Amino acid sequence: MSPSKPPSGPFPYPTHASWAEHLYDAIVNTCDEHGLVPVPRSAVLEGLAPALGHGEAKRVIEARRGGRFLKPTAFHIEKRGTDHALMLLNVALHGAATMPWALNDRIRSDWLHPTATTVTAMHELVDAQFHCDRAKAAVDRAKGAQRALAASATAAEKDAAVEALKAAEDEHARAERTAEQRRQALGGRMPLPTVRTVKEGNSFCAALSGAPVSSGVAAATQKYAVERLRYRGRQRNYDLKESLVLEGQREATVVVLQLTPMADYERDEKPVEAWRLYHVTGNNRADCRQQIFGVAADQLLTGVPHVLLKLDDEVENKRLILRGLAEILRRLSSLLNTEYADPDRDMEGRAERAKRIAEVPTRVVVGAIQPERLETALRDLNVHDHLRGQLVYDDEDRGLGIWSTIVNAYQAKGLLTELLAKEITKGRIVASDLDHAAVADALVGAGPLEPLGKLLVPGEEASPRALRDMAIRCATVLLFPPVPPRPAGLSPRSPMPTGSYWTTVRQALQEAPWSQQNGAKARRRSEVWAAVVAQHFVHRGNLLAMDSAFTALEVQFGARSDKRSLSALTEACRKGDAEAWETLVRRHLLPGLVNAPEPLITSGQGSEKGEDRKGVRRTPANATLALIDAFTNPPDGVTRDLLLALAENVLGAPDTSPTDGLAQGTFWAPDENGSPRIDVLADKAWFDTTFPKVSGSGPKRKTKSSGGDDVDTEDFEGRHGETSTEIDEEIDEPPAIRMTRLRGELPNQVARAQVALQNAQHEATALLEAIKAAVAARKDAGLPEEPAEVQKGYVADCKEAQQQAGSLGPALSEAIIAVMEL
Repeated sequence: MSPSKPPSGPFPYPTHASWAEHLYDAIVNTCDEHGLVPVPRSAVLEGLAPALGHGEAKRVIEARRGGRFLKPTAFHIEKRGTDHALMLLNVALHGAATMPWALNDRIRSDWLHPTATTVTAMHELVDAQFHCDRAKAAVDRAKGAQRALAASATAAEKDAAVEALKAAEDEHARAERTAEQRRQALGGRMPLPTVRTVKEGNSFCAALSGAPVSSGVAAATQKYAVERLRYRGRQRNYDLKESLVLEGQREATVVVLQLTPMADYERDEKPVEAWRLYHVTGNNRADCRQQIFGVAADQLLTGVPHVLLKLDDEVENKRLILRGLAEILRRLSSLLNTEYADPDRDMEGRAERAKRIAEVPTRVVVGAIQPERLETALRDLNVHDHLRGQLVYDDEDRGLGIWSTIVNAYQAKGLLTELLAKEITKGRIVASDLDHAAVADALVGAGPLEPLGKLLVPGEEASPRALRDMAIRCATVLLFPPVPPRPAGLSPRSPMPTGSYWTTVRQALQEAPWSQQNGAKARRRSEVWAAVVAQHFVHRGNLLAMDSAFTALEVQFGARSDKRSLSALTEACRKGDAEAWETLVRRHLLPGLVNAPEPLITSGQGSEKGEDRKGVRRTPANATLALIDAFTNPPDGVTRDLLLALAENVLGAPDTSPTDGLAQGTFWAPDENGSPRIDVLADKAWFDTTFPKVSGSGPKRKTKSSGGDDVDTEDFEGRHGETSTEIDEEIDEPPAIRMTRLRGELPNQVARAQVALQNAQHEATALLEAIKAAVAARKDAGLPEEPAEVQKGYVADCKEAQQQAGSLGPALSEAIIAVMEL
């Protein structure tokens, strides 16, 4: 920076170091006065003070007998009296100093769960993109060298230039292919960056810190967050950037100080710790302001090239990267103030367009009552801002926002680990055996899944497959918690005591009372469940494909969890346990059948890719039921070995690597022996052919061996000298056992009735379309109508079908009345 005095103007310069120290002292004293924990000193000196507007530090500080404090009008405490209480400092900041937050709930569904596999794949993608950029630069240099050849160059020199260019282009093409493969491995997404509360010594502070990464990874993550934010912002019905240019920013937004430890790309240097201000609310406005100022968020984080902020009296240095926030903002303000001072300045230039957002009102988080829960408190503010904002939530983002609210509600009441230990392990461990905060982070995607490993059955390996399945089990239990049995002496008109778990979910979702049973509750909770489980898969399916995953009864009474591991469930299926197979399909295979590069179950429209559409038109419930029924009533060519091989492939597909002829996450269809059929891809077309539509009638129960042959019971009878015999008296089934058996069959029977009615409606619509097409074809051909006798025959058949359909209403009404006594 030039030693000469910088030009004056509307764009502020960083606060003097002495006032930065005074500001920190005032924050610490004020937080102590109100029982809050302040931000770290380095965060104020390196992140907040450089971004303050003209005279802001002096404006918010007052001197008292005990030292310096913040003026009462300069701060307020958000959510006072709760565990999420925050002290917010009301100041004006430099318009280019704040950045969009990657943890913004508006784009939550665009991130993958941060597992070891996805994080490694992201590093490989960044490396591939780095080499791709280098290869492109080499192509540009080769082209420049070819153009620079003199006309008198020899033929050998010209041939060498052509060969050099071709070699550079070939290398660039290879680098692009590698980068594209890396992108496909992540499904076009990136793993969500994890943050933690800053810890100094043994004490937490009111600021966040990311995991140490390379500067390339930090830049790629920030750039991706901005890209997804802009993509969502296209739904706005006005131009936010031009609105800021013309009117400025009137509303104050909330920002938090966050530390990003970085290392230079491909260099073994001391890590750089960058303090930056991230927007908790108003992320779109932060991005638009940076576009107006002409700076990029990823460069503001990792460093701005000197050529972009070179002052008039400096020599350009193409190797210099400007990193300090104070230095970046000082140079940017100097350039813009110089431009603004020119009376002949361009009225559409940066200085003129940015003058109304040179300083913007902001509320900075400088204190917290429980800093270890700072991220949770900030995300609550983020969700609250979006629920009342200009842009509507996408379905997945809304589901994930609701899921975060539910997990936080369980955590606030101390019920999270209690419910998981009780329902998933059936009391094998207690709540105190689980890390409360780590489990919550794992469930909402803010941390790895390893803390869920304690919920696994002893002896089961904590593999990516097992941890992913455990996360899905936890989501099922938390969204569909158990309800205790109705007390025996409770009067019919008394409200049902639902327990604390169901009440927690109801309050978070703002649902109707327990007594009001309807499908809307089931659909809403199923949508949240579908959004949550989709975050554990690289490729996301349509949320509507899991719309019927749960019934209204499971909302009202809970979806009971099976404590058996995946291997135990599979082994039970191998031995012929039909109930284990149904549990495996509905609770463990369904997410993988939907969220895949080649989904086997879709929302009912085939593959939903127009000309590439595969399979037949069928509802997700029908496809699921067909797979369940195939265990006891297999279609032609389906054996138990095929079913078990399919289950193993679906469970393990997300962790597979691409091979010859197969993309990542896909597999060859199994044959009758369970062996892969090479060159036959397991996709929706294969699935619909192998497992055709089912009707609403019950399956014909028939015992099959693992190979598909009928079991010969005579081989077992008399093997040990004991044979079955008949007695004179009939033995009645005990009422309690009969009740349990019928109650277990009821959800499947309800699903069959729904599928049958959906099929009937589909057939009636197809009949109408066929009749209309036949009538139109007759008219086009100019042929006479059918004889009256033929028409009357069709009319009689249609009326008979109409009468049969009319009888469904009373039968269903009686079923509704009868189920009230269940």
